[in-house]
Amino acid sequence: MNHPSFLNNPAPKQNTQPQNFSLAFLHQTINGISDPIFVKDRQHRWVLLNDRYCDFVGHSREELIGKSDYDFFPQPEADILREKDELVFTTNITNENQDIFTDAQGITHLISTKKSCFEDETGNHFLVGSIRDIILPNDNSIAPVVTGRVTDTTDLMKTCEALRETLEKLQVIEEELRQQNEELAIARETAELEHQRYQDLFDLAPDAYLVTDVAGIIKEANYVAAALLSVRQKFLVGKPFILFIAESGRQTFMKQLASLQQVQDWEVDLQPRRSTAFPARIKMVAMYDSQGQQVGWRWLLCDISEQQAILCDVYHKLRLRQQAEKDLHRMNAVLQAQQEASIDGILIIDENFTVTSFNQKFSQLWQIPTTILETRDDRQLLRCVLHQLANPDEFLAKVKYLYQHPEETSRDEILLKSGKIFERYSAPVRGQQVEDCYGRIWYYRDITEYKQAEAQLRASKQRLALLIEQTPLAIIELNTNFEIQTWNRAAERIFGYTTEEMLGNCFEIIVPENAKKHVNEIIAALLTQRGGSFSVNENITKDGRTMVCEWYNNLLVAPDGQVIGVASMVLDITERKRSEEEQQKFVALVENSSDFIGISSIEGQVVYINPAGLKMVGLSSLEAAKTKAVADFHSLEAFAEFQQQIIPLMSQHGFWQGEFRHRHFQTGIEIPTDCSLFVVKHPETGEPFCQVAVARDITERKQAKEALLKSEAQLREQAEELKVALHELKHTQTHLIQTEKMSSLGQLVAGVAHEINNPVNFIYGNLTPAEEYTQDLLSLLQLYQNNYPEPVLEIKNFAELIELDFLKSDFPQIINSMKVGAERIREIVLSLRTFSRLDEAEMKAIDIHEGIDSTLMILQSRFKGNNQRPTIEIIKEYDNLPLVECYAGQLNQVFMNILSNAIDALEESFIICPILGENARRIEQRTPPHICIRTELQQPNQVTIRIADNGLGIPEDVKKQLFDPFFTTKPIGQGTGMGLAISYQIITEKHGGSLECLSQLGQGAEFAIKIPLIQHLST
Repeated sequence: MNHPSFLNNPAPKQNTQPQNFSLAFLHQTINGISDPIFVKDRQHRWVLLNDRYCDFVGHSREELIGKSDYDFFPQPEADILREKDELVFTTNITNENQDIFTDAQGITHLISTKKSCFEDETGNHFLVGSIRDIILPNDNSIAPVVTGRVTDTTDLMKTCEALRETLEKLQVIEEELRQQNEELAIARETAELEHQRYQDLFDLAPDAYLVTDVAGIIKEANYVAAALLSVRQKFLVGKPFILFIAESGRQTFMKQLASLQQVQDWEVDLQPRRSTAFPARIKMVAMYDSQGQQVGWRWLLCDISEQQAILCDVYHKLRLRQQAEKDLHRMNAVLQAQQEASIDGILIIDENFTVTSFNQKFSQLWQIPTTILETRDDRQLLRCVLHQLANPDEFLAKVKYLYQHPEETSRDEILLKSGKIFERYSAPVRGQQVEDCYGRIWYYRDITEYKQAEAQLRASKQRLALLIEQTPLAIIELNTNFEIQTWNRAAERIFGYTTEEMLGNCFEIIVPENAKKHVNEIIAALLTQRGGSFSVNENITKDGRTMVCEWYNNLLVAPDGQVIGVASMVLDITERKRSEEEQQKFVALVENSSDFIGISSIEGQVVYINPAGLKMVGLSSLEAAKTKAVADFHSLEAFAEFQQQIIPLMSQHGFWQGEFRHRHFQTGIEIPTDCSLFVVKHPETGEPFCQVAVARDITERKQAKEALLKSEAQLREQAEELKVALHELKHTQTHLIQTEKMSSLGQLVAGVAHEINNPVNFIYGNLTPAEEYTQDLLSLLQLYQNNYPEPVLEIKNFAELIELDFLKSDFPQIINSMKVGAERIREIVLSLRTFSRLDEAEMKAIDIHEGIDSTLMILQSRFKGNNQRPTIEIIKEYDNLPLVECYAGQLNQVFMNILSNAIDALEESFIICPILGENARRIEQRTPPHICIRTELQQPNQVTIRIADNGLGIPEDVKKQLFDPFFTTKPIGQGTGMGLAISYQIITEKHGGSLECLSQLGQGAEFAIKIPLIQHLST
């Protein structure tokens, strides 16, 4: 069934963004209302009902929709209902009145009916009504009972208070009863008036009406019924209606009467008392009492004989004419009301260029004075409008053209000087004949806000598109077949496939075989739960790399609840996973360290202490340590020193290192420690969030020092030697730590290189035979095609299916691509083996250039450009050097440290640099970053390697400390300060050479490495 458009848009017109509700949603909403609700269209037909209304009138929704009151009520009652509804339609004023109504169960109600008129966006009018059953409250009486005997004054007072409260309640109840009696009197008077009105309608109705009991005995009859049956009204009362049925039709009438429903309509021959029988149409409606029991029938009799038909036709034509006149007046009123209620400015010009009609909206839009509008002169109106337009000539030309071509319609937009935009629509006013034209109607609508909203929506869509394209997260949209519909730039960057390659393809192309089962389980759960999901999956890129990604998946659900696809956001966490693994290694190192390592909050509450630290201070468990504060680990004197001297230095520099004292919790003895304290700052906000302490028990060292102090005069020289030894021990310790790290890294790199090398050699070794076999097979296939140019149909179809010609040309290219890839992997493996040099731990003669190139290969990813700097250019100026005797692995470590620092310096040069005092520096104003590597043979037995960058350079005060252990200019947590110190030891102590830094502020930095060509000649 077609319902009017207002059912899909019940929001008021002033809402600039209406919500479109489904019909099911409206039914569900109004069915939740306890009062009967109904909606009628302009033809007084029901178009929307709730279940309560259907129960109230005793008919189903299917019976009522599309019908009117005339289909269910007697004509007099239907006329009254239609008259009231029409009043609401024409005046557009909400109407509320009270009526007495007998429902489907025969129960009589005093109801309040409220009706209002609404208009949808297309101009259709609808009447919305609600019915409220006025329920009179039951009489309640309160009869307080006072029992017992008042034995004292207190009981007497309580009894008096209770009687007083009871009296007040009785007064309230009396007032309520008085009001109820007044309401009942009004209701009774209203009921009597309604009954009298019904009796008047019954008696004066133009049709014949009867009222009988269930057995068919006549209880009431109007004058027309008595005239139709040729008797007096009083004669009919008490007579069975069957007496007036023709003898031939009585048996049929009795059968139909026995099977009657609530409403019955049929034709029968009536037998008047003093005339011949005539055909008549009978309509019967059942009547019920308040308990729902049937008490009788209402009968409508209509003579359908020829004579009566002629009279009825004349009467009907008269009624039609009166109705037509009434409808014409109503239509004019409705058109005028609709014109005034329109959101458009309306102007109607007749064929003589005279204004025949306009609404107030037109006057408001164009701000035309009333005096000009009253002249009805189209030319004066036109002059008043033209001075408001941004392009009056174009407007005037369009008006003239339409007047010259009266048959055309037009729709365009007009720009005003004020910046407003009007939409203009014009159409001819035609008569019933095509050639009849009575002028032209003009519609004007202010669409300024609509245009602005349209522009904002367009900008919002552009911003959304830019957000999808520029977000670092991969945005992937799948349809219900899990075919890719959206693939943004981040997805291209992460997975390596372009948008053109992925659109329309199944997303399984990026899922490795071992993960497909897991992914299918995730999809099944997503579709079952109808909610979002989060998962961590392995994915495969276009170049075959396996990566780890976080997937955030959400179903795309249409307003009707249908799933139309899946939207996913993907984040590459491969590097984060590797970092977590490194972090786990670091945690293991801390847990197994022999030194005291503790972490506390900025407020001084202990968060963590490693096992060695717990043992050093005499605590049994980490839980016991967490109950302590930093102050508990020191004596009162030591903690006061900590607050007064150490904390200010930590706040200023971020760290402190020196000797301090810790307290043993069991013995209370102070333990002298070599302590390093530093503050850890948040990497994003830069705010400190914890403190770390690394301490070593130096009790024995302190005892030795005290013993040495006692014999200071005799053992001064020995003390100096011990000081030097201690310094060397610290250097050795740092070197051992870094060597262990590099050894682990070298073993890892060598192991990876070895594991990759074996399968690559296997693949590479089989590629040549595979290529030969391919050529042999293709040659054999060519021979078959030459000798059997017309194969059987099955072979021919299969050749077309597999695209044999393309396969013959593409398969050798695939073999070549595999060969190139295998050679590339072999080169990478060779670089890794060259860098690790695990098989060359002893000093031997090597090619220095080979070691530099392997280091560059490992650092290749850091040379690539990013959003902060362009790509770093590597300039090689190699001399023709002979083989050099050295420790290859350690020398590669030196190259790695210096090149890494050069890359860091170049990246720092493209950020605001406080050292040079610059406020800002644009990337495009700087020369491209580069690193120059130069080798030369300066002396017969000396080789020089120079590594220079064009960064910001190094200040003099920093150069003096470059090779000191633990010195670093990087933020805490980003550098250990060990790289250059260990590199210096490797060059000077292990190779008998020199390492120096040459730099001027703003001119870059150069590190010069000089080592002997042959070691035994240098000694």
